[in-house]
Parts: sequence; C-alpha cells; structure tokens
Amino acid sequence: MQHGVSSYEAAILRDGEVTPAELEDAHHHVRQCLGESGLDIAYATDGGFELESRDGKYPDDFFERSDPVLRACEERYDQYVTMLFEETRRNPQKQDEAAITVRCLQKAGLVGKDYSERKWRAEYDAGVFSFPEYDTAAKQCTLDPLGLWRTP
Repeated sequence: MQHGVSSYEAAILRDGEVTPAELEDAHHHVRQCLGESGLDIAYATDGGFELESRDGKYPDDFFERSDPVLRACEERYDQYVTMLFEETRRNPQKQDEAAITVRCLQKAGLVGKDYSERKWRAEYDAGVFSFPEYDTAAKQCTLDPLGLWRTP
C-alpha cells in the first residue's frame, strides 16, 4: 500500500482514469470480500449502494457489525475507484463545480438568473439550499450537471 491506497487500487488509478470494466471489477472484488462475512452490496446506477445481509437477518447491531467489514473491503478494493469514476463521468473537463451546477439549476428553472456561484457555494457549505434540493431536476444537476450520461 502506498499513500493509503492498496496495490490493487493503485494499479487502476495509475493512469488517472477508471473505465467501466475497472469499476465493475472493483465492485466484484468488494462483493467477494463482503461475501466472506455474509454480506452483499447492491450498487445503484446513480451512485451509492445498499449493504445487505445474505441471510436476510438484520439484528439491531447490523450497522455496527457490518460497517467495519465494509470499510476494510473498500480499503482493499474501492476506496477511490468509484469516486474517480463518478467524478470523471459527471465532469470530465474538471470545470468549476459551482459554475456548472448553477448553470444547470438556472436552466432547470430552479433558481433565477441572479442566483450566483458564490451563493451556491455558501449554501453548499451550509448544507441548506434555497431551492428544492430533492426535486428531480435538482438531483439531475447534482449527479449530472452537464447532462453527459444520466437521463432524468
């Protein structure tokens, strides 16, 4: 491991790109690792995941018992792979997040022309937005502000 990255992940991240095949391979390894502890994981297309018990039992301490296992598996296979894949997919030219998000929100009609990048940054930092952040269009702007891959 170098700089907190496993040798498995370092090999994937070396070129600065993560292909869909590399992402799926990392997810496969995480699934196998979790399976050894009776757990499974379901990855969502839009990002995120759901951790599951293979036997269908979820005792009160399920999270306390499963979280360390998940963290250990991700440390070995997917601490950064998914993050880089998703960031590259949604913003391949590494444009300013505030600029692309504000443009998307304005285009969606969720904010007016006077809504600024500065205001978005302040609201983002505070975790409180002046627009309906759970609206379908707002979710689209969060996940795919440039409209490159996701169909709302």
